[in-house]
Amino acid sequence: MNNSNQQPCPQPLDAFLAGNPQAQSFFMSLPAYVQENLHQSGVQIQSEEELRQCADHLMKKS
Repeated sequence: MNNSNQQPCPQPLDAFLAGNPQAQSFFMSLPAYVQENLHQSGVQIQSEEELRQCADHLMKKS
């Protein structure tokens, strides 16, 4: 069976950022409290869009 149409698997934040320089650049541009909250949450990320949504949610909460 060909799995080429599957979504990427969620992965820990650090692993996702290590493999995605554009997402890492976005992450580093976030306020320190958002970066820390994302790290502490243990969130599993599968796309840059998902990372942006998580960050946006955290910034709206504060």
